Amino acid sequence: MHRDLKKRNEAGYSFLEALFQLVIMGIFLQFVVLFFYWKTPIERQLQDYYATEWEMFAIDLQALLVNVEDFKVLMGDRSISFTNERGKIEVGQNNYVIRKRTNLTGHIPLFTNVSSVVFTEDGHELSVEVTMLDGSKRERRFAIGFRQE
Repeated sequence: MHRDLKKRNEAGYSFLEALFQLVIMGIFLQFVVLFFYWKTPIERQLQDYYATEWEMFAIDLQALLVNVEDFKVLMGDRSISFTNERGKIEVGQNNYVIRKRTNLTGHIPLFTNVSSVVFTEDGHELSVEVTMLDGSKRERRFAIGFRQE
């Protein structure tokens, strides 16, 4: 019995074990290649998403600026306030979001991932400069449609 316990298999690393590990490594490498193949279109879609979100924000803000009364830039150029047929509307930054409030109620997000925003009024035009969290900047000018009495 003692001889059986002392007897060891010292044949070493077999060719069959090497082939098995090579097959396993080949399968994992396929997953790595598939990951990088999948990652590129996803990154492209995210960049397109932020551009689409910016355009949707621009459309929403321009629609709000039709038939406006008493337009004001507030809080050191970080917010705007005006009155239209929907009531008193405030658009400004709260944390990392540009949001809309109607009649001092509600918090409707218009644009996200915002580091800072600057609103500048120049007659019948509003200039909006937005710095994103990643450091990129976006700028757009909007026409302010004042209501004719």
